[in-house]
Amino acid sequence: MLSLRRQADLTQERLGERAGLDRRAIGRIENGLAPATLDQLGAIARAIGVPLWRLVRDE
Repeated sequence: MLSLRRQADLTQERLGERAGLDRRAIGRIENGLAPATLDQLGAIARAIGVPLWRLVRDE
């Protein structure tokens, strides 16, 4: 997710705004400190502009 966010030139704060999530939640998900729900992953994928499968396959 981190590499896709950076490719989209988004900060955690801006991604959070677009996805309707708190910046801290984005950080916790990116760092593996909190699991993301399917709804959150869908919102993040839409905010980045990629299909959900790209988000979950990102390495």
